[in-house]
Amino acid sequence: MAQSMMLIEKCSHCVSWYDIETGALQGRLALPDYPHEFVVDADYHYAYVGHYGVQNSGIDGTDGRSVIVIDIRKQEIVHTYDLGEHARPHGIDLDGQGRLYVLSEWTGHLLVKENPRAFDQGWDHITPTGGVKSHLFAITNDGGTAYSMNLMSGDVTVFDPYDEGVAPVSIKTGEKPEGRCLREEAGILYTSQRISNTVAVIDTETLEIQRSFPTPDDPCRIYYDGKRNRLVTMNHFGGSFSVFDEATGEMLHEQKTPANPLALCIDDSCDYAYIAIDCEQVQRFNLDTFEVVQTFDTGKEPDVMVILPDGFSKYWEDLA
Repeated sequence: MAQSMMLIEKCSHCVSWYDIETGALQGRLALPDYPHEFVVDADYHYAYVGHYGVQNSGIDGTDGRSVIVIDIRKQEIVHTYDLGEHARPHGIDLDGQGRLYVLSEWTGHLLVKENPRAFDQGWDHITPTGGVKSHLFAITNDGGTAYSMNLMSGDVTVFDPYDEGVAPVSIKTGEKPEGRCLREEAGILYTSQRISNTVAVIDTETLEIQRSFPTPDDPCRIYYDGKRNRLVTMNHFGGSFSVFDEATGEMLHEQKTPANPLALCIDDSCDYAYIAIDCEQVQRFNLDTFEVVQTFDTGKEPDVMVILPDGFSKYWEDLA
């Protein structure tokens, strides 16, 4: 059966669902202006969407102060968590126990909800990152360690989300670290620096940079292709994605996109990657040949996406 994609369309102020084989729209849900990052829980029941409130990190504004909970099976909002003073939620994730983590770019704090399905209010833990303009983060499976990408302080800070008494450790990676990819089993954190145009490879035990290598312009995201032991960067202002040998950092391929790329995801089989492009399109390309095998149209500024399991659209058959 066909798979479906859940996709934030930031400047259409909504989340949409598409059949990834045909590109057919399977649903659309209006959200507050400028939703951004989201995460889906392990059984694909709920999605948690940060209401960032502005188009990008270079724009002023603190209207975004909530996390929106969506029942994916019903394509409806079921709850909204208030963030209070902790405006501009951007990074968002769940750990292996299903606990929700939300990063406030405005205050530089990581908020933790131990039971995000409680649908009440309040946060169980609120911990400073130790960085300036904390934008994205990575979290270990047990939730014990967080790694914050701090745009303005030019570092990655490592801290315990459950103990603010432990001082964060700063790792200077270069200018404007934003992309992150944690390989916990290998003890490696990859970060991409948008202004320095580098990838840093950090040893998560020693918290030292093992090596770094150059990238094309503006590598705003980084991903790991475990099938081929490769890294993929999405180069926003460079208008491309690029592929590197993980062991050497050698660039194996760079491919231009029709407009600036906005987000990318690799499917579970590591056969294909999907890239959202700032011309109202998503493209699917083969990770062996880099051939674009499909393109479909979207709303304005498609961004973060999640591929749902085969046949998931059965939940929506009676919603029309």
